[in-house]
Amino acid sequence: MFNASTYTKLSIFILLTLSLAQFAYPEDDKYLTEDIKKGIYQFRQENYDEAIQTFKAARAEQPENPLAAYYLGLTYKRTENYVESRKELEASLNMTPKIKGALIELIDVLYRLNELEEAKKWIKTAEDEGIRPAQAAFLKGLTLLKDGDYQGAVESFKNSKGLDPELSVSADYQIGIAYLRQRNFADAKEIFKGIVHLDPNADIAAYASRYVDALERKTELERPLHLYLRSGFEYDTNVVLKPADTNLVTNIADQKDTRETWDLKGDYTFKTPCQELTVKAGYGFHYSLENNLKAYDIIGNMFFAEPRFSYEKAMVSFPASVSQYIIGGKNYLASVAAGNVDNFLIADSQMAQVGGYYKYNDYLRPPFGDEDRTGNELIGTAGWFLFFMDNEGFINLRYTANKNWAEGNNWEYWGNRFGLGILTPIFNQKKFKFGVNGEIFLQNFDNVHSVFLKKRRDEVYSVSTLLSYEFYKNTELQVQYSYVNDRSNISLYKYDRSIVTGAVEYRF
Repeated sequence: MFNASTYTKLSIFILLTLSLAQFAYPEDDKYLTEDIKKGIYQFRQENYDEAIQTFKAARAEQPENPLAAYYLGLTYKRTENYVESRKELEASLNMTPKIKGALIELIDVLYRLNELEEAKKWIKTAEDEGIRPAQAAFLKGLTLLKDGDYQGAVESFKNSKGLDPELSVSADYQIGIAYLRQRNFADAKEIFKGIVHLDPNADIAAYASRYVDALERKTELERPLHLYLRSGFEYDTNVVLKPADTNLVTNIADQKDTRETWDLKGDYTFKTPCQELTVKAGYGFHYSLENNLKAYDIIGNMFFAEPRFSYEKAMVSFPASVSQYIIGGKNYLASVAAGNVDNFLIADSQMAQVGGYYKYNDYLRPPFGDEDRTGNELIGTAGWFLFFMDNEGFINLRYTANKNWAEGNNWEYWGNRFGLGILTPIFNQKKFKFGVNGEIFLQNFDNVHSVFLKKRRDEVYSVSTLLSYEFYKNTELQVQYSYVNDRSNISLYKYDRSIVTGAVEYRF
């Protein structure tokens, strides 16, 4: 994942290198002692430890020599010892003659130390005394940007490039970052496009190009209306309605079949005057048509709504849904679910997820007596995501625990589900993606089975692989293989199945 601060650091380095090149020694040669000449040579050779010792000796010999203090502070800065660097640079500014370059270096050090108010004071000094106006304006923009004054930062960056055209590209890049912070995505996109157009081969153009791509994806994601269409053909070695979903396992056919599947989902996001709150609502439809086992045809309908509170590094949501399944032309299952899911950004490339929800499953034509599965369910979940390759790939670890209270004696259980998923671009192209997902679902049933006279325990192992290719914008060709193996200690519930799927998916 690219980091905006990388180019910011590079911009500051170039800016201050220019400042160093413009530095003029005091006219009186008494300040340029042999020790200082030696230290400057070591500094330019990047022998910073030796340079520090040399400048320290010069400072001890001539405590009021501004060159010794300036170069000692500058060397500390190159070693990222900003606290000591600040002390020496401030000391040099209190000596005579004053070294103008020290003021610009000190502002940068204060910026890095997050001493923003102190940095503003020295920026005002630079403005009043006319010291390096373009560089001072650029550093003022960075300071205001970090302090959250985005409009002030934009004005300062514009001022800096007006004073020095050589800063135009770097200033435009930072203006684009300021627009992003203001959520002014349209202007940010135009700024970054301009940088790419100006010099496509420059390093900064690579950074800007990534932002353009990210903003285009963000624009698509933030559209209020989204549609999802999928059509597939599947070959199933053991038709049990739906892979790895015990809610939709009525009985085990132990028969092979092929089927066509269609999925449609649409949602609309309502934005409220409170920018943090949005409400997403929509409808999903699933149709699965068996070619031989018509009793296993499925029609599914789902209505859902999800209020979301979005913050800088967190999103809190409250999803709720109502769903219905028709199997073989007859009502089979109706469910109601509601809960809370929270996502937290814990690093630039990592996200944590926790949640919990309640679900009521109403089996509309259940078996009699102990096999009645209608009941309540409580579910808790936790997960971790690691994103890579500009967020195009990720690794996901997840854990889910659930407690099911069924009306029938044979279907109350505790469940533990462990999962690992990986999705990554392949062949160095974002259009090709490969994914692997594995899961273990352990079910420990509460009661002694009414027929087999022992407590049931199931171990359900599942794995799936996915290869996708985006052959047209937002349209993918997918090939998927899934395998499920239920190792129950009661033979009636044992099964395994393999499913091979080919599908076309479109997202808008």
